[in-house]
Amino acid sequence: MHGIGICTWFSYHLPLEEKLQLIKNAKFDATCLWWGDEHEEKEPELARKMGLQIDNIHAPFDNANSLWQEGIDGDDYQNILISCVKDCAVHDIPTVVIHLTGLPPYPPISEVGLKRIEKIIGVAEQEKVRLAFENLWALKHLDEVFNKFPSPYVGLCYDSGHENLNQYHDCLELYGDRLFALHINDNFNDPLLPDGTTNWNSDAHVLPFDGTVDWNEKMQKLKKCNGVGYFTLEVNFNRKHEKCAMYEPLSAQEYLDLAYEKAIKLLKL
Repeated sequence: MHGIGICTWFSYHLPLEEKLQLIKNAKFDATCLWWGDEHEEKEPELARKMGLQIDNIHAPFDNANSLWQEGIDGDDYQNILISCVKDCAVHDIPTVVIHLTGLPPYPPISEVGLKRIEKIIGVAEQEKVRLAFENLWALKHLDEVFNKFPSPYVGLCYDSGHENLNQYHDCLELYGDRLFALHINDNFNDPLLPDGTTNWNSDAHVLPFDGTVDWNEKMQKLKKCNGVGYFTLEVNFNRKHEKCAMYEPLSAQEYLDLAYEKAIKLLKL
């Protein structure tokens, strides 16, 4: 492992340059960039000028469900993901994080979706860019992709908070040997909605140890997994969640300093 990272979308609305400087001030080694903004092409150079490495980029996912559906929207989303892969190659970024689905209701697994994913993987193999598919809620789609595509460029972005809301599916046990990236965060494992689905507002993305994740168990499992470049936090706490009010008194720098301290504590477990 090369160090500790944190994503740039850490809940404080500030210019990117200021965010990157605050991240560096907090002693982080790396960051992750949200891809799809109008100034994205300048962001890798800006991060590196700040002395930060780039762990990965996160692909847009607003229309992710369309990937599995017939029609132009699915083709467009496929092309967006291919564009992200090619941008990684241009900017020497090793990995792109991808959502296989969006908000419910989730589309069924389909042949058209698998063919699109196969095409994306083909570009990734050509460009030597890794695809880190994130564990969300429609885990059957993740299982299908991992079972169908054994490519060394297909792996997991493990989100600890998502799994805390889906405790029936142990992604580290299933796919730890294909681990490419981490989204380390916590939440309160709030009850499901009456229809049995996850309340997205419960995906609080709070700092480790501030929610209900069993970090001793998680860290022991992570130590058995494929090594990642950076131990990366994705802690964009949900301001709509009442328990996230604990962070309101903190400045952005104080929040990042606390995040780094908690990352160090995790790595000592």
